Amino acid sequence: MSSQRIRVWFRKGDRVRYISHLDVLRFWERAIRRAELPLSYSQGFTPHPKLAFASPLPVGFTAEREVMDVTLDERVPIDEFARRLRVESTEDLAVVAVEEVALNAPPPQAAMLWADYSMAMPGLQPAEAEAAIQQFNQRETIPWREERGERIREYDLRTATAWLRWRPADGGVVLSMRMQADQLLTARPEAIAAALFPGQECGPIIRDGIVLDERSQARELWRRYGQYQ
Repeated sequence: MSSQRIRVWFRKGDRVRYISHLDVLRFWERAIRRAELPLSYSQGFTPHPKLAFASPLPVGFTAEREVMDVTLDERVPIDEFARRLRVESTEDLAVVAVEEVALNAPPPQAAMLWADYSMAMPGLQPAEAEAAIQQFNQRETIPWREERGERIREYDLRTATAWLRWRPADGGVVLSMRMQADQLLTARPEAIAAALFPGQECGPIIRDGIVLDERSQARELWRRYGQYQ
């Protein structure tokens, strides 16, 4: 019977940018087993580990703060859990932080609201970036259309972007942005580059963080009573 749920924040480095989400899941399952942590499995003929992630990171992206919920059959002190899992992680799939969450809390993908990204734009001049972002911010709507195979998506790129900034970098600039990533829409950062700087080369994309909906009953109980119910 499931007894505890721990939220693990982890990074995905450059050397593993091209491994799939399924490969990441398998890595963490093996790491948890090597750490001899009491991982819970689903019932039935083909049990699956109770690991829950946010929206899968696209292949080719790196990440500074991805999220994974781990459900355990027995309670483990949070510091001991972190210590044992860190021993079995690697430099490119590394534990950043851990916290306990309620067993009945929404899974990360259901609670996900926004994702933060940064993207290098080599050769782009600061003045160009500043002018384009100012124009972007002044627009009320920016209709956007994406085609992926036979699938077509149309949405408002402006409202799907909470904020957009730039900073100087060697040989160009770096764009940073917060984009919608909830149950209704997952906007892609490449759309920003294509909309503002068509034809401009963009460098590797980093998902810097994930914003989850913190307005849950479980967290209110924690704030009031200092424990999860």
